[in-house]
Amino acid sequence: MTLIYLLLAVAMGAAVSIYIPMASQTSTMMGSPILGNVPFFAIAFLSSIVIALAAGFRPADISRTSNVPLWLFLSGAVSAVMIIGTSFLIPRIGAGVFFVLLVTGQILLSAVISQFGWLNVPTQHITFTKASGMLMVIVGAIIVSATNAVE
Repeated sequence: MTLIYLLLAVAMGAAVSIYIPMASQTSTMMGSPILGNVPFFAIAFLSSIVIALAAGFRPADISRTSNVPLWLFLSGAVSAVMIIGTSFLIPRIGAGVFFVLLVTGQILLSAVISQFGWLNVPTQHITFTKASGMLMVIVGAIIVSATNAVE
């Protein structure tokens, strides 16, 4: 792994910390987590097209979507549920607790996905060290969530 890729991943994590509360605020202003999702995905769709064209892809390249198995398009539905869920949860549990629990879920499921190589990801087995780290993440999430609930 190169340092630039690692730094890019950290930057993307930081970006998530900005865009998810922005989507939540949009939902609050529109009075619905579901309706707040609509402008988010409209801009995401348009931005994706502009970025693809700027990167040198041609409109005809979009025909490659016919090579994608239909079940993989469920990722769009998962994304919609994520944004709707985010917009619903952040006003109720706060951004800090939400992100800690979100990352906890990501770490735990990604370890299982990597263990078995599901979704065509490289296989990386859960070692004792990784399992220990996962346990620490769970304990940390419990501490952050419990501490917040007491305040």
